[in-house]
Amino acid sequence: MRLTVKLLVIVVFCGVIASAQAPAQAPSDAQQFSKGDLSFNYPKGWTLTDMSDGDAQQYSFANSAADIQMRVFAHKGRIAAEKLPEAKKAFIDPYISSIEKQFVAMGATPQKLPDTSEIGGVKADGVQLTASLGGEPGAAKIYWALVGGRVVIMTLFGPDRDIKKFATAWDTLRTTIKIAEPAPAASPSPKPSP
Repeated sequence: MRLTVKLLVIVVFCGVIASAQAPAQAPSDAQQFSKGDLSFNYPKGWTLTDMSDGDAQQYSFANSAADIQMRVFAHKGRIAAEKLPEAKKAFIDPYISSIEKQFVAMGATPQKLPDTSEIGGVKADGVQLTASLGGEPGAAKIYWALVGGRVVIMTLFGPDRDIKKFATAWDTLRTTIKIAEPAPAASPSPKPSP
């Protein structure tokens, strides 16, 4: 079974349904996206699929010239930094575990390595799940950070060759994530004295 088909199984398992269009362009040709308080840029030629629900804004990105998939998950609730370890236990660790189990189900022996990156200028912790599928090395790179008080998880799936080839597309998305701070609540005006 080709790596493409095996990675597609991972992507479908994670609830990612993507369609693809034209090859990736340079970051200067980036498209801008903004919805609610979340905004980011992504390269032209990449198809954005919105899978948002009541709990999170979720977007996947695919391109017909790339055998990779990029994904953004931004939880809608805001939390304080000291609550991030609880969020990690509640939904980040189970997500990583589900990806790991998919590699195993496909006959691979994934290696899990800690990693770091940045999401929108914020230091992001992460893991790389590396495996060889059908003789081709690949990875699922998963990073998370608290951006603007919201938990953001970014995932990159694919064979190593395309992860390297399309690194600029990933960097464009990853580095431009922004979450605007909530507007302060309006305070009532004092009533004039009679």
